[in-house]
Amino acid sequence: MSARFSRWGFPSPGLRLYDAIRKPSGHRRTTPLPSRRTCVKALHRCLRCVSIRPSIVKIFSIYIILGAWCCLPGGVAKTTAQASNQLTPVSIQSVTVEDSFWSPKRKVWQEMTIPDCFTKFENDRGGALNNFDRVRDGESDGHAGPPWYDGLIYEMIRGSADFLAAQPDPVLEKRIDGYIARIAAAQERDTNGYLNTWTELQHPTQRWGLNGGNDGYQHEMYNVGALCEAAVHYYQATGKTSLLKVAVRLANYTCDQVGPAPKYELVPNHAIVEEAFANLYLLFREHPGLKRGLPVAVDERRYLELAQYWIEARGQARKDQPSYGAYNQDDRPVFEQTTIEGHAVRAALLCAGVSALAGINGRDDYRQAAMRLWENMDGKKTYVTGGIGATAAGEAFGSDYFLPNDGYLETCGAVGAGFFDHNLNLLTGDARYADALERELYNGALAGVSLAGNSYTYVNPLQSASGNSRWSWNGCPCCPPMFLKLMGAMPGYIYAQDQTGIYVNLFVGSTAKIQLAGQTVSLKQTTDYPWQGDVKITMKPAKPSEFDLHLRIPGWCQGAASTDDLYQPSNRPVTGAARLKINGKAMANIEMVRGYATLHRRWKSGDVVQLTLDMPVERVKANAQVEADKNRVALMRGPMVYCFEGADNGAAVQNLVLPPGAEFTPEYRSNLLGGVTVLKATATGIFRTGADQVTSVPFKVMATPYYANANRGTCQMQVWLPESQDGANPQKQE
Repeated sequence: MSARFSRWGFPSPGLRLYDAIRKPSGHRRTTPLPSRRTCVKALHRCLRCVSIRPSIVKIFSIYIILGAWCCLPGGVAKTTAQASNQLTPVSIQSVTVEDSFWSPKRKVWQEMTIPDCFTKFENDRGGALNNFDRVRDGESDGHAGPPWYDGLIYEMIRGSADFLAAQPDPVLEKRIDGYIARIAAAQERDTNGYLNTWTELQHPTQRWGLNGGNDGYQHEMYNVGALCEAAVHYYQATGKTSLLKVAVRLANYTCDQVGPAPKYELVPNHAIVEEAFANLYLLFREHPGLKRGLPVAVDERRYLELAQYWIEARGQARKDQPSYGAYNQDDRPVFEQTTIEGHAVRAALLCAGVSALAGINGRDDYRQAAMRLWENMDGKKTYVTGGIGATAAGEAFGSDYFLPNDGYLETCGAVGAGFFDHNLNLLTGDARYADALERELYNGALAGVSLAGNSYTYVNPLQSASGNSRWSWNGCPCCPPMFLKLMGAMPGYIYAQDQTGIYVNLFVGSTAKIQLAGQTVSLKQTTDYPWQGDVKITMKPAKPSEFDLHLRIPGWCQGAASTDDLYQPSNRPVTGAARLKINGKAMANIEMVRGYATLHRRWKSGDVVQLTLDMPVERVKANAQVEADKNRVALMRGPMVYCFEGADNGAAVQNLVLPPGAEFTPEYRSNLLGGVTVLKATATGIFRTGADQVTSVPFKVMATPYYANANRGTCQMQVWLPESQDGANPQKQE
């Protein structure tokens, strides 16, 4: 008989209990529900203890008793939660960033980048915001920008909302309120709450890409998802529900239209809506009173169910939509995919959705799929800067270890990977995902906006022979909104917590107020990271109490290396490069748990933890299977990846060689690129002195952080330099 049924022909007791408990669950749990296997085993053990053949009444009695036990502290749910190590983020509103590296940048992004982008959207090809006005007024034909411009406006609102949550700005908030009023007015034209301006203006009979339409171009569900996430974040930042009302009407209509038959069987062509609907579900589970003020009924379970449908329908035959193939992660079911393929941004956002949903539904198939795809991405398809997407064709991942240095590396890809990293860290409590997030924040994603805050990159190669440059605006300006989403959310990535302790994931000067075990724990983090490895944390619990403090020990600092690793620092120690003191007393033995140094003690106000991370200059080599980087090295110091620009190295860099004996010295330059630590050494320059004559000479070189490249005009740039003359391109000697 099937394992789903008991020998009496009724559904298996474990599965009935599991379903009874799981279905009403709502919030992202710090104590996830027990797995199906746990419930089955526990109940079968109970049944074996019954001396007589149990009646149906007894079976239901056991359901009730064990169900109550599972929900009580110390029951099965708590045991399972300890095994899964799920974390809860400390919200943006609970954290104040006061950091010498990040605070000046965040000021530029809030005061320059956000207004710059909104203004450019307002004036782009007739004005992206005017699309909403034209729908409001019942016009047809003509649309400013591509079909996904609605989504880019919504993404701008989401990113701006997180900046507002950290630093209120009445002028910016008033501007966004004006945009929201125009969006809401456009929606009023449709009695069902449908809103997609390109479709309404250009092809009103082709909603969802049906009736001869093409959602591969229309981006219908991408726009829906971007609206929903903007509405959630704007409510969380301001307490206003004006955009939430719009989002809920459109989400409800989407639930009415899309899903298993007899509805339209459709999956998004561009992932984002999966996690957006999951978070819309969480919002109403955590704030049920919100439903009373909305113009339509809210059954948040529908959002969760549709989000899961969008994951599970990929790779399956659908009556209303052809397969989009590997390009859209649709060539096989998600739970059967072993490698991350296709459009890199879509893939990363889909995986971010899978990992977010795993944290809600507690399903192991979601969890395992997310972790498996991340392993392939991080271990075989990610650049040393954290960039993803090697090929311009399809803006896609290449095959394993295909990482050409002139690759594509869209800014949005690094951002999407950062969201994926963050969600997996919350799901597993494993520091290696926070390591990957840190790499994106300081390198691959941070490169996407200029130091002045008003010019941008779409692609971020690791070498540029003709010179890398930035643009003021682009025909598809999707990267600035994505950048603002990641950087706006960053204060909420610094700290996390579980039921027994606090996790420090990022080393950012900040203060935080965290509710833990019935009291407020305040802490203050002081650091000059990423230029220095000293971190000081001052604890201020409301009253002396016992809890754990978990400090991430970065993988770049120490840890065992393997030739299977994608990137291998030359002189990273296994242990000893991270040192801890509590109240001035050095700790001889540090307990490491999933990449965190774990400190358990009775904390009192004024306790001080000092973490020191060694920051030598590391020569990094790539896995031997990465053809592009054979016999080449890259430089890292702390979390920073460095590059060589012509502006610092005699105009050319392709003729430079870093022989094994070259020793680099770090030097902080406050007047360069907004204040950076540079790396200086004597390397080798290869020059052509005649038609067939090449000479090598000692040559002083300087490397600067990769994120700051292309801020001093167009010039050559390179991250991976050869260790021997064979890999260099001789420069004509002047």
